[in-house]
Amino acid sequence: MIRKSFFFFAVAALAVAGCDKIKLPFPRKKADVTPAPAPIAAVATPAPATPAPELAAPKPKENAPEPPARPVIDPHAQVVVLCYHRLEGKAGGPLSIDPELFEKQMQEIQDAGVAVISMQDFLAWRRGEKSIPPKSVIISIDDGYVSGYEVAWPILKKFGYPFTLFVYLNYINTGGKAITWDQLAELRDAGVEIGSHTVSHHDLRQKLTKFKGTYDEWLKDELERSKGTIEDRLGIRCATLAYVGGTTNAKIQEAARVAGYEAAFTVYGQRLGMTTDAMTLGRYDVKSKDAQGRDAFAVAISFQGMMAPSGEPAMAQDAAVSMVTQPMNNEVIGNARPELKTNLSTMGAFDAGTVEMRVSGVGLVPAKFDEESKTISFTPTMPLKPGGYTVIVTAKSGARKMETRWSFTYAP
Repeated sequence: MIRKSFFFFAVAALAVAGCDKIKLPFPRKKADVTPAPAPIAAVATPAPATPAPELAAPKPKENAPEPPARPVIDPHAQVVVLCYHRLEGKAGGPLSIDPELFEKQMQEIQDAGVAVISMQDFLAWRRGEKSIPPKSVIISIDDGYVSGYEVAWPILKKFGYPFTLFVYLNYINTGGKAITWDQLAELRDAGVEIGSHTVSHHDLRQKLTKFKGTYDEWLKDELERSKGTIEDRLGIRCATLAYVGGTTNAKIQEAARVAGYEAAFTVYGQRLGMTTDAMTLGRYDVKSKDAQGRDAFAVAISFQGMMAPSGEPAMAQDAAVSMVTQPMNNEVIGNARPELKTNLSTMGAFDAGTVEMRVSGVGLVPAKFDEESKTISFTPTMPLKPGGYTVIVTAKSGARKMETRWSFTYAP
């Protein structure tokens, strides 16, 4: 009898300890629960106050944090892109419009209740990273005339509209009505997107005569040098291209892909979808008319024009260039993840809250600034791609802006 009581006591203790040891984060279904045999449940002998170490119940695990909710993307949204050139009226030639008309058109967009989005929002939507309104407008201005800075920008700020400026290298800083690098930097700091419009502003379908190399070499130079120079001078990622005159072909489009552009634009007005071919995105030239004689602007914001055909899946942004590093000026390094760092004490007095760091091919990075040592630093979380990089650090002292820059090359 003593042996039987001991046997029942041992089984009961194991059953109780075992049940405590296996704790589920959710209740079992009734079908999974097997009730204990009646004789064991009836045993009156109490379990030991302190169970054996191997039978002790573990501490319950804390609930793991829930992953962030994925944004709800509207894959059926539509986008129209407006293309402007000069805002000087008749004095600016056939591609120019009156500033008063430009402001009137911005008011019409607002009155129509159509959202104006940035180029970055458009690209993020195509990558499936964020949603945009069902009907959205992008405003772009080509060539790099100073009227984009002096006339268009104040009007667009009044409405709170973002815009993209497509510039070609050979015109910047040439005087007259050309925009300057300083003005482009100011626009950049205000959130304006800067895209490429090639080097020479020459039709990409035929080589510039004075270029000494082959057509393929010239095309590569037009697309890659313009992109690289904009990135180097402004410390941004130049993600977009506007074809000169809107003209393109399969060879040019492939060269644009190889050069690293995420999107390229023509002036063939279309409503754009999420999967429209990234290298043939149409824009409405506001100075043109459609086959029925209607103004391109009116057709665009009415969303009654032709819908662009679906093409390739949306291009993904190259994650490998989302972070960069910085060593000594002009140094060639072999470390793919060195620290990007500099001391700003030689810049004199400045407002600590205005210090920013930008990297060519990336843009603004989340660098840390130590006010006591006046040191700004940034360490990448991903390895670099081989090539050259430029880092730009800016700060302000009151209304005065200060800037320093340096370059390095990563060659494994």
